[in-house]
Amino acid sequence: MGDHGKGDHGKEGEKELGGLYGAVQAAIWLIGIGLLIWTGWWIPGIFILIAISGITQALLMRMAKQDEAKAQVADSARQAALAVPSNCPTCGAAISASAVTWTGPTTAACPYCKAAIPLDLSKPKAA
Repeated sequence: MGDHGKGDHGKEGEKELGGLYGAVQAAIWLIGIGLLIWTGWWIPGIFILIAISGITQALLMRMAKQDEAKAQVADSARQAALAVPSNCPTCGAAISASAVTWTGPTTAACPYCKAAIPLDLSKPKAA
């Protein structure tokens, strides 16, 4: 038949909300349904609940993507710190990840000669 499970439903880039974000979305639905049962306002209430749910899901997805991007930057910085050579290739001074001047998340300069230090990110040394 067809290739099921390979993103052929138009949601290739979307992810499920999990953890805290999924719990917030579930709480909105549980509280909303509870209020609808308690008040009996099913017809206008369900549409309002769907709208609130859609808006909060969009906001929560945006927050989740920002958290993921921050985690990727932190991981890149960690890998770069492990890839700092023990000596500056330009002046030969002994350097470490804490001694260099970080000019970006994955770029560094020698604290002595100010030369850019090439980081070998493909083979970080063990911690």
